[in-house]
Amino acid sequence: MQTILLCVILSIFVSIIFGQWYMWQVSKLLTMQLKEVEKITTGVIDEVKRKLGIH
Repeated sequence: MQTILLCVILSIFVSIIFGQWYMWQVSKLLTMQLKEVEKITTGVIDEVKRKLGIH
């Protein structure tokens, strides 16, 4: 009986830790993607401004 309970607690613990790590990885990836998109967008806007002669 105690072994089953221990296994359940352990698996919950592991899933919480893994879930935290996974979420952290995903948010890190998303942040990187957002920075890239921001860079590209800024570049495009600057290019358009240059073409239109707005500085």
